[in-house]
Amino acid sequence: MFLPTLSQTITAIYTVSFTTLMTLTMFHFIQSAWKTLQKDWFHLKRLHQIPCDRCVFFTGEHSLKCTVNPYTAFREEAIDCLDYRPIKSH
Repeated sequence: MFLPTLSQTITAIYTVSFTTLMTLTMFHFIQSAWKTLQKDWFHLKRLHQIPCDRCVFFTGEHSLKCTVNPYTAFREEAIDCLDYRPIKSH
């Protein structure tokens, strides 16, 4: 009858433990990266709702982006801006 030696048993346990640990680590990394990408994607979609660049009060200048609400221009607070007036196309 074949009985494994102590070193073979330790090697087998180590191999299984290491493989399991690495698999769990990779799963956690992939899950964490996926959650971060989802969060960033939804945040980016929200930022694209900011209408400042399509407003008549947008100046195009770095120092004064909006003549009506200069402190909230191009921030999330500007999404529901009450002073927003769309640029009319001719």
